[in-house]
Amino acid sequence: MVAALGVILDPETNTQKVFGGNETKMVAKNEAEDSKCHMDDILSLDMSTDRKTVVTGQVGKSPSVHVWDAETAEPKFTFKLKEGSRGVSGISISPCQRYVACVDLHNDHHVVIYNIKRGKQLLHLEGSKENIINVAWSKKPDDLRFITVGLKEIKFWNPADSSKRLFTKGTFGTKGAMTSFSCATFDIEGTCYSAGANGSIYTWDSQGQLDKVLKAHSSEITAIIHDNEKLISGGKDGNIVVHSTKGGEYTLEKTIALEAGTYPKSLDYLNGKILVGLRNGSIYEINEETEEKRLLLASHHEGETWGL
Repeated sequence: MVAALGVILDPETNTQKVFGGNETKMVAKNEAEDSKCHMDDILSLDMSTDRKTVVTGQVGKSPSVHVWDAETAEPKFTFKLKEGSRGVSGISISPCQRYVACVDLHNDHHVVIYNIKRGKQLLHLEGSKENIINVAWSKKPDDLRFITVGLKEIKFWNPADSSKRLFTKGTFGTKGAMTSFSCATFDIEGTCYSAGANGSIYTWDSQGQLDKVLKAHSSEITAIIHDNEKLISGGKDGNIVVHSTKGGEYTLEKTIALEAGTYPKSLDYLNGKILVGLRNGSIYEINEETEEKRLLLASHHEGETWGL
């Protein structure tokens, strides 16, 4: 994402497709028509588990959320949050691709669930008085649980719970100290992994009980992903750490150092390749086996670009 645009980069041909960028009337951003594309800065992004659909949320008094095709950049669906939401700070699309969960920047940090197949909002509820940083759906088939994390808080949501109890707070017990979390992810078995500000990965069972604490970094963890029995995290120590979770055991496989002075903000993993977006705006593809780094994009990270 770049400002109000979604960009699809083909690294083999070095060509791009763009979601948005349509011709608009010369009006203020808060008056512009945003039913077809974003008209203000994109704050949050998620991709479906089959990698065919992208969902993005923007800043704004009544921010819009857009669902679009990850291959063609064609729009699929859009909806808006209530006035006063200020922006979409976190967003996630369910594995079944029927639902989008997002959180806003209102003082009450509302949690919103939208059924994009039916075009209907299902939930709009106060999430926390503290800022919610990230939201993530479970990857387990037919599991509608998702998680929200933030300042010394972690909540497990289950909109399909027959008891009508929409969420429970994570229970730390004696297995780990409370900390803040910047992001979280699930595996296909429904185990949740949250990234701690203390450099540890917290693993949670299906009941929201803390199971294990895994020390992974020397400082705050800022990105985390689980795929194909690989748990990959990135932290402010400038490292990417790869653990194997095969057989339910956690085995450290390797630590990959990144360029000095920056750290990961996002991660993805596919076919032995780690995709990492850095705080300075650069995007690298890393071969997990050889640790060879390929720079895909170097950004204007020190300021806005005013001309082209």
